[in-house]
Amino acid sequence: MRITATDTVLVTGASGTVGWMLARKLAGQCRVLGAFACHEIVPSGVEGLRLDLKDIDAIGRIVEQAAPDVIVHLAALTNPDECECNPEAAFRINRDAALEIARVARALGARLIFASTDLVFDGKRGNYTEEHEARPLSIYGRSKLEAEEGVLRACPGAFIFRTSLVYGFGSPVSHTFLTTIIEKLELGEPMKVFIDQKRSPILVDDLARAIVAALEKDLAGRYHIAGNEVLTRYEFALLLCKAFRLDERLLVPIKMAEFGYLARRPLDSSLDSTRFCTATGFSPTAIRAALQELAEEYRKAGQAS
Repeated sequence: MRITATDTVLVTGASGTVGWMLARKLAGQCRVLGAFACHEIVPSGVEGLRLDLKDIDAIGRIVEQAAPDVIVHLAALTNPDECECNPEAAFRINRDAALEIARVARALGARLIFASTDLVFDGKRGNYTEEHEARPLSIYGRSKLEAEEGVLRACPGAFIFRTSLVYGFGSPVSHTFLTTIIEKLELGEPMKVFIDQKRSPILVDDLARAIVAALEKDLAGRYHIAGNEVLTRYEFALLLCKAFRLDERLLVPIKMAEFGYLARRPLDSSLDSTRFCTATGFSPTAIRAALQELAEEYRKAGQAS
C-alpha cells in the first residue's frame, strides 16, 4: 500500500531510535501517532500516545480507539541482560504485547509491521537467511522468536523484519552503539569493544526507508533487513573514529566472553538481506559513506550550537 494523507499510522517506540526516525519520515505524509511508555517525546508533526506494553488489557482498548490503518510495532524490552534478569517482563512486553497488537490489527484490518532481531540465531554460522533455523541463546532472543511465531498466527498478513546493529542518531533520549562510542571517547574515556562478535550494521535512516518500502510492496512474512557489510564491533569503532576524528587509542579490544554479560550473545549473527533487497530494490548505504555523512552532520550541529 502507498501511504496517503488520509491514512493513520501508529508507530510504537516513537521515542526510540528507529521509531523516532520512522515517525519523522512519515510526518507530513499522513497522520502519525507516536506511542511511548516512559519518555513523553515525539517528533514534530507527530501526535503522542501513551501505551504501556506491560498493560495487555489496555493495549487492545487504546489501539482500537486509535483505529490505525497501519501499525508499526517497534517498542520492546531490548536489553538482553535486563530480559535475563526478569524473564516474566521480557515475555510480557516482547511476546504477549505483540500478540495483542497483532490480534487488534487483524480485527481492524490494519497492516502490521513487527520488528525482531538477529539475536534469534545462535551465531554458529553467520550470514543467516530467513530459511535458517532460529536457535536463540537468551531470554530476549526467545521472547522475540515466540513473538514472531505468535504474530504470524494471529495476523497472517503481518510483515516481520529481523535487523541487526542499528547505528545513527535517533531521538534526544535514545542511544546507539555509535552515540555511546562518541560520548565516551569525547570525554577521553576508554571503551571496551569486541573483536569477535560479528554483526551487519545498518544505518537507522536506511531502516526507516526500508520499512516504508515494505509497506509499499505489501510484503508479508519474515524478512531480514540489515547492512550488507559484516563487521566486528571493533572494526566498526575504528571506522567511526576515523570519520569523527576521535582517538582510536581509547578503544580497548576484548573478546565478548571477557565482558561479563549475563545473557549469552551469538558470536556471528550477521544477516543476509538478499530476499528483501530483491523484493523492494532496497540497497543499504555503505558504512564508510554513512559514517562520513553522520560525522559532517554532527560537526554542523556542534557549530550551530
